[in-house]
Amino acid sequence: MTITEKKKHFNQMLFRWHKAHYREMAWRNTRNPYRILVSEVMLQQTQVERVREKYAEFLKQFPSVHILAKAQLGDVIRAWSGLGYNRRAKYLHECAKEVLLNHQGKFPNDMTTLMTLPGIGLSTAGALQAFAFGEDEPMIDTNIRRILTRTFFSPKMSRLRLDMVGVSDKELYVFAKSLIPKGKGREWNYAMLDLGATLCTARHHSKLCPLAKLHGPVSDFVYKKPQKKFANSDRFYRGRILSQLLISPHTSESLQEVLALEQGRLDLILTKLAKEHLIVVSKKSVTLP
Repeated sequence: MTITEKKKHFNQMLFRWHKAHYREMAWRNTRNPYRILVSEVMLQQTQVERVREKYAEFLKQFPSVHILAKAQLGDVIRAWSGLGYNRRAKYLHECAKEVLLNHQGKFPNDMTTLMTLPGIGLSTAGALQAFAFGEDEPMIDTNIRRILTRTFFSPKMSRLRLDMVGVSDKELYVFAKSLIPKGKGREWNYAMLDLGATLCTARHHSKLCPLAKLHGPVSDFVYKKPQKKFANSDRFYRGRILSQLLISPHTSESLQEVLALEQGRLDLILTKLAKEHLIVVSKKSVTLP
């Protein structure tokens, strides 16, 4: 089978499967780039079901890019509470301010300019282009990367190791863009995301995957190493610190008592959070911005 034939079969199988397995989500019913950006940033490191709950709540408080841009960062972090990885809230806030200040409150409709905005990389820019502007651009997230590397970059077809990082995002972006049928960018990306989240998954690949005949057995694929334990990590304590500050201001001493954390380590974490502008540290208190 030639690569051209394989691409054709790939899309036929993908779209046929997706007709019966499309996943309904609130952010798929809008083409508002701001609302799509909010959903994409939330989805980066949070499960879909949790995002379903928080998406509407967040937009109720910050319904437009203008309102988010003018909000206090502390209020944005409070609204973000429960999603984790609070730097995403900061980047989203900075992005809104940039759009309002330098783009007259309108999101730019090109990949290059989108990627100059805070917190927007190749994947998020592709999502905005496809979902908000209807362009034939791919988003290269973990699910789409997995499907493409399994199907088109097998050891027989590439000298690169298939370890989820052997093929660069740029290489996958160029290849994926060539795969998208004209005028089908939105549908193609949704189909890929849904397949990667349900059947063509990382650890429990289903025999029902419509692409199984194209990519073959997946037992030989090498996946990313498991992440380090979360408990007692700096990220764990960063989250606990922010959770405490959502309730009330603290001092360094009161945080040390609540967290039962060695003071030197706490000071390092507080310093880093302050440098990221996620908290404000003074001699008398530690607060949200």
